[in-house]
Amino acid sequence: MDDQVVVVGTIRPGKREELEQLLAAGPPFDLATSGFTNHYAFVGERTVVFVFEGAEARRHLRDLTRHLPMKELGRMGLLVHHPELLTERVSWTPVTDTAAVHA
Repeated sequence: MDDQVVVVGTIRPGKREELEQLLAAGPPFDLATSGFTNHYAFVGERTVVFVFEGAEARRHLRDLTRHLPMKELGRMGLLVHHPELLTERVSWTPVTDTAAVHA
């Protein structure tokens, strides 16, 4: 099972369109060689959420931040501020045994 790590940040005022253009170009790193199986970005009006998936995703994200060119980190810093790393997940799954539901 893949691990998930989420980074959420606030989009700087007036920078949403520029952020969308940057994201349209794809990630500034290779997913496979960085150890990720999937990577998503969700863009809201004021918030952006990045999801990293893969075995040991947290470690791979830590490694990525050490090796990502400062130019890329700087560009993202101009568009997004107050990034927060979210590593704790709570999940729910549907009950599949209908007999147990009605007992």
